[in-house]
Amino acid sequence: MTTADEIIAGLTQPWQHGTHFDGRGLIVEEPLILDGLEIRSLDFSGSHLRAGLQARGTRFLGMVWFRDARIDRACELEQAHFRNDLRADGLQADTLNLAACRVDGILSLAAAKIGRLDLAGAVVLANMTLEDAEITERADLSGAEIMGGLSAAGAEIAQLQDNEAHISGRISGHISGHISGRRQPLG
Repeated sequence: MTTADEIIAGLTQPWQHGTHFDGRGLIVEEPLILDGLEIRSLDFSGSHLRAGLQARGTRFLGMVWFRDARIDRACELEQAHFRNDLRADGLQADTLNLAACRVDGILSLAAAKIGRLDLAGAVVLANMTLEDAEITERADLSGAEIMGGLSAAGAEIAQLQDNEAHISGRISGHISGHISGRRQPLG
C-alpha cells in the first residue's frame, strides 16, 4: 500500500527520457489529486485507484499507461495536456473525463469498460482507438478534433454525442452515429 503523498512525490520528480514512475499493481485507497502539476512518465498498469483520480489542468510530460487499471468513482482529466501517448487499454472507470484535454500522441482506450466518456473539446494529434471498448452510458465527442483518425472496430457505445466533432484521418470500425461536417457516418 502506498499513500497519495508518496505517489505525488514520485510523480513530480523531474522528467527524464527513458525513466518513469512505476505504479504497476498499486492499490490506492485515498483520492489521488494531481491538479495543475507537472508529472513525469508513469505506469499505473493493473492498479486500482479506489477513491478516484483528479488531474485537472495537469501536464503529463511523458508516456502515460493505465492498461488494465481500475479507477473507482471519477477519473477527472479535464484540460490536462498529455505531451505523449495516453495508453489506457482495458481501463475500467465509471467516468473518464478528458474534456478540453490535449493529447499530443496516441489515445488508446481499446477494450476499456467505461460508463461515461467525455472528450468534448479535446484535441488528439495522433490516432485514437476505441476498438472493443464498451461505453455503457454515453460518449461525448462534441467539438473534439482527432487528427490521426479513429478506430472503433467492435466498440459498443450506448449513446454517442458527436456535435461538430472533426476527424481528419481515417475512420474504421462501426459506431452508430454521425460526425458533423463529414459526408459519411462514423463507421
